[in-house]
Amino acid sequence: MTDTAKSDSEGFAMENSTLSIPSGSRETVAEGPVSLVSKSLLECEGQTQWIAIKTSTIHRKYAKEPHDIIKEARLIASACHPNVVSILGHSIDSGLQTMSFWMPYVPSSLIALLSSNDFSPHPLVSILAADPSSPSPREQRFVLLAKSLMYQILCGVTFLHETAKIAHRDIKPSNILLTLSGRVQLIDFGISWKEGEDLAAKKTDLWVETPEKMYFEVSTGPYRAPELLFGPRNYDAFAIDSWSLGATFAEFFTSVRLFNPLDDEDFDFEGNEQSDAGDESTSKPAEPFIIPKGLRIGDPTNRWARDSLFDSTRGEIGLAWSIFKTRGSPNETNWPSFLSLPDGNKLSFIDVEPVDLPSILPNLPSSVQQHEVDTKTHMPPETMSPTPVDLIHRFLVYEPSRRLRPSKAFTHPWFTSDPPLLLPDDFPAASIHGEASISLSWGAKSLGEWLSDVHSSGAI
Repeated sequence: MTDTAKSDSEGFAMENSTLSIPSGSRETVAEGPVSLVSKSLLECEGQTQWIAIKTSTIHRKYAKEPHDIIKEARLIASACHPNVVSILGHSIDSGLQTMSFWMPYVPSSLIALLSSNDFSPHPLVSILAADPSSPSPREQRFVLLAKSLMYQILCGVTFLHETAKIAHRDIKPSNILLTLSGRVQLIDFGISWKEGEDLAAKKTDLWVETPEKMYFEVSTGPYRAPELLFGPRNYDAFAIDSWSLGATFAEFFTSVRLFNPLDDEDFDFEGNEQSDAGDESTSKPAEPFIIPKGLRIGDPTNRWARDSLFDSTRGEIGLAWSIFKTRGSPNETNWPSFLSLPDGNKLSFIDVEPVDLPSILPNLPSSVQQHEVDTKTHMPPETMSPTPVDLIHRFLVYEPSRRLRPSKAFTHPWFTSDPPLLLPDDFPAASIHGEASISLSWGAKSLGEWLSDVHSSGAI
């Protein structure tokens, strides 16, 4: 498979269903406010494969603006990359006014991997302090997996930006799936933006979006770029993805929290049910594992989940405040274009200083903490440091034009430092970026086998 972008006429035609919808029995996988995803078996030419079927309304009265399954299927079909989900077929039910399309079923996800207490460089119970000069096997495994997955996510987003000219606009852990070989698959393009499209290409979309009237009601909760909170109708959609990448990558290193879903009825698996990171950082250092009083690790009803870097549980104003308490209040130096946003001068916040990102990322490996990085600045120095926190803070810059672009991240020294980049054994050589040392096995194990070690069920 090579990195290609097909024209709309080659990839997808709304007017014609490509196949009849698979008729086998279905099992609901996910149900949201705008769509239903089910799992089924597809039989084709004597072979069967598990597929995921996504179904949503195409009636504007019942659709949730700006979510658009017609545009989603069209954009997925216009792109072909090993880190982007592929579309196998689509069908329209004129009577029910619904559209369905189906993709290969991928049983594993990044959000579930992040919710594993085994996916940490630190042991759950530690007696001796970690030695930065001699990483433990657990830490080495964590770094190996984190680098591989972050690199593949960047490969997929770089393809979308540079080749397909698509800004995803909803990058988050639950929209990143993992095949059994460890290959990343980006999904959910229902609110994506494609640059340079004329109106003819969008004529069948439910919600036609133009450069002069873009939706700011995109992205999800703690992964939303701050400019979206202040009402812009024209903005850099690709810079939105850069911020979301920073928030997603930060979650590899935030606290893993124990909770009981029977008690915490409002727990949100996007990572929103965290304690306020800004408040915690002023009282005591963040811990790799947070075990609330009254909860037992061995209780089978308890679950683990990652904290998000930012807190969106208090709405847009609360999210803005959470971002400002972490990255500092906006001013003419760190965010020159802030007051040009439509709602930029409608609210005033208490002036706060940024916090040092490593202090709220307790699952950073000890081996990289020896490198000092100024993460409080919104104008990162040209010289990069070989640590993931240096990469993250280059994405989490207020001024959109200053954010690190995914295509520029492949030269980051964290990817070129040891251990080597471990890629899936089915990852095409033509899709590899940068100059990092690449390997298909490490310690006599493939990437898929290492992931299975972290979550032995296989269906992460």
